[in-house]
Amino acid sequence: MTQTNAPQRKISILDIAAFAAPAAPLLALGLPTIMFLPQYFIRDLGIEAGAAIFAVARLLDVFIDPAIGGLQDRTVSRWGRRRFWLAVSCPILMFFVWWAFMGLTSASGLIAATIVVLALFSAFASMMIAHLGWAGELVPTYHGRTRTLGIVQLVSLVGQVGVLALAAYVQTRPGATEADVVAAMGWFILIGLPITTVIAIFFVPEPQTPPQSHLSVVDSLKAVWRNTFARRVLLVDLLFGFCQGIAGTLFVFYFQFVLGFSTTSNALLFIYFVAGLLGVPLWMWIGRRWGKHRALQGAFVYTALTTLMIVIMPPGNFPLVAIGMAIAGLAQGGGILLTRALMADVVDADELETGARRSGLYFGLLLTTSKIAIVAGPVALVLLQLIGFDAGLGGANSGGILLALGVMFIGAPALFALAAAWLLQDYPLDEKRQRELHDAIEARHAANKENTLGPVIK
Repeated sequence: MTQTNAPQRKISILDIAAFAAPAAPLLALGLPTIMFLPQYFIRDLGIEAGAAIFAVARLLDVFIDPAIGGLQDRTVSRWGRRRFWLAVSCPILMFFVWWAFMGLTSASGLIAATIVVLALFSAFASMMIAHLGWAGELVPTYHGRTRTLGIVQLVSLVGQVGVLALAAYVQTRPGATEADVVAAMGWFILIGLPITTVIAIFFVPEPQTPPQSHLSVVDSLKAVWRNTFARRVLLVDLLFGFCQGIAGTLFVFYFQFVLGFSTTSNALLFIYFVAGLLGVPLWMWIGRRWGKHRALQGAFVYTALTTLMIVIMPPGNFPLVAIGMAIAGLAQGGGILLTRALMADVVDADELETGARRSGLYFGLLLTTSKIAIVAGPVALVLLQLIGFDAGLGGANSGGILLALGVMFIGAPALFALAAAWLLQDYPLDEKRQRELHDAIEARHAANKENTLGPVIK
């Protein structure tokens, strides 16, 4: 694991697979924090402010995630930069996963629960930023990043599908409680994290990082703001996040109350995620053939069209709706993959200007926009409640209220997806421009090395 000055060996597909392994438990953790833990805190632990705790934690991450990314970028260690933080963050995250999923009781109280969730989110962000930052640097070419992040996305979807399948299995066991489901998901993550992290940090080489320029906080923020590529990618990610946040929050309500799938809505969600897993290679291929930003535009337009397709889904017809969900799910992984791949190229433009490789900062900002966007879901639900929507009434809500639910669940995500696609029109950081940036950065590194070592005597 020690970083040396030996030439870096070529990164193989097995290296990338080993590197991607931690994405499975990491992304498996994301689903419970949105879909299971808040309800578990409220119903089983009796913490009425459970949902508020998670909302506050996400808002604080707006400041915490970029700070963590900046700290990681400035780290110098004999074990490397990204894998050092991956190794350090793993046991901390494991401790707080155990505490959040199994260690809290009804007697723990609001303060203890808040501390646990805040620490859980911070440790999760630290591991995610280290992993994504390393992903952008492992194979630093236009299509190499798409391939690396595509495999990461595949592995992450395997983790999400696995934890959903485990939750569904535990729920079918006689006498199983919500606490049993949460504990099973916790063990899935606790077992997966150390095994996959060890594989990544001991079997995958981290590219050597040349000496970095040190920028003040003010100079860093100014450089980010001047980076027009970054502004566009972050705004696209925010709009896509709005689309996902609203759809994710209202999915169960629409499919249960309007389409009548009161007991099979989770099965339809499972089909959607499996389709997302199968669709990742398709979007990798499209990105390689037509460019990442055009492929991402296609993914957003596809998302909008398949979202609008829900209007014609026949209520109660599980086979037909299952086919529709499989078709719609194909784009689920493509949007995340290609947005991250674009951000990895954005870091090149920043490095050429500032002289510092700040993958951690930029991926920290990308995580921040995603977390801000999740708030769109609860906001949409509050708006529906203000006009009279009552989840307790289910399908007995008035026709007008259920129509409003449909407009919010279908119309808003479709509009946000189309807006994100429009923002990518004429996006200038294509393969040719990225190659120019990469060559200029390599030339600077070579010049700096020569100035440091002096002339080479042959």
